[in-house]
Amino acid sequence: MTIPTIKYTNSAGTTITLNDGAYFVNINDLRSFVWDYTAQNRPNGYGGRVVRFSRPVREKSIAVAVRGTETQFLARANALHALTEVDILSNTPGKLYIGDQYLLCFMSVSSDLSIFSYNGNFCEKTLKILAVEPYWCTETTQFYVAGGSTGLTGSKRYAGQYPYRYESSYSNSTLVNTHYAACPMIITVYGATTNPSISIAGHTYATTVTLGAAETLVINQVNRTVYKYTSTGVASSLFDSRDKVNDIFQYCPAGNSAVSYTDINFQIVVVKQRSEPEWI
Repeated sequence: MTIPTIKYTNSAGTTITLNDGAYFVNINDLRSFVWDYTAQNRPNGYGGRVVRFSRPVREKSIAVAVRGTETQFLARANALHALTEVDILSNTPGKLYIGDQYLLCFMSVSSDLSIFSYNGNFCEKTLKILAVEPYWCTETTQFYVAGGSTGLTGSKRYAGQYPYRYESSYSNSTLVNTHYAACPMIITVYGATTNPSISIAGHTYATTVTLGAAETLVINQVNRTVYKYTSTGVASSLFDSRDKVNDIFQYCPAGNSAVSYTDINFQIVVVKQRSEPEWI
């Protein structure tokens, strides 16, 4: 079994690899999870029923060791702190990756130094991670084109340097969700178009907006946001322009779903969510 790359990308887009020999990590606690629940007991005192499950913001721990020559050690230790504290100061989470799976979190809301060797240029610290979304996420992307004749290939980047790049080629009439549960989507529509509408498994996702040729519309079901981006990356909320009859934030079902749409080009990112990161 190949050891996956463990890395953290902060909110400014800077990435640090945590198991490359300069840094070492212990990720055992990252696989732990717990569902909170509200239950109603029967009057006789035996059994009952669960009213609801929930997953609030929760802390996790990760042990990180740093080593190197004196110069390397100082640079690496300082870089680890600076890279993670950027998110705290901007109140914007980053992403902790195990392979292609990521956890949206603040990497270091506290730090405890457990080992420090001044002469050995080595230290080990325990970082407290604040997971703001309780799931490990894996993204798959499918492209659709106006006229429905072919799938788009190659790579696309959201306007405004949206921090994802994808490569894929899929059928334009089917959305594939290989997960065991319904999944949130990130739908990006490319202009020029007016009042784009997409039907997935019989459910309509529509907005009353007009996009210029270099503009994009991003419906993010994870964040529950609807934004338009100009060619220069200027964002404006279009939350009130969403279809009020059909829930634009309804997740796509598991399995294969039929897709139909107006004369538009768009992509759908299916965000698979797991309480425990997949063993890879």
